[in-house]
Amino acid sequence: MQKSTTVLLLILAVIGFTTLTATAQDQDEASSRISISASAQVVESIEMITVRDMDFSPVQPSQQLISIDPLSDANTGKMIALGNADSQIRVSFVRERTLRHASGSNTLTFTYEIAGNDEDDQSSAEILQTDNRDLTLNGNGEYYFWIGGQINVENAKPGNYNGNFTIEVEYI
Repeated sequence: MQKSTTVLLLILAVIGFTTLTATAQDQDEASSRISISASAQVVESIEMITVRDMDFSPVQPSQQLISIDPLSDANTGKMIALGNADSQIRVSFVRERTLRHASGSNTLTFTYEIAGNDEDDQSSAEILQTDNRDLTLNGNGEYYFWIGGQINVENAKPGNYNGNFTIEVEYI
């Protein structure tokens, strides 16, 4: 089974405009003076790195459910968010995605489970919910994600199923 991963990254730019002053001189003078000063601070984007794709291994004909535990399974997908050290981030994703058969109209529904941690330690990670969750990048600007989930293959037609998974990570 193939898995496509699409990562949608949002770049947050903070632009501050300061002091717009216009000073008109006497009507007797032929010119007027306008003074504008502006400044901008652009925050670096968050980079998402896929370290490992999910591995479903061969599915057996009698198998009904494939389950990958994001807290303990070595077959999880793994990603790292890289950004500004100690910055707060917001993470959101859609829990269920439809996978479509590569050569037909058959579909399967994959229910994602994501665990996250500011340390590269899967066993101490916590399960993330789908709501916009505020987290913090570690002192090196990293946050780790392990992607797992469940899919019922009981009525699946043989072949490849494809779908996209989007995780949004943005500065707050």
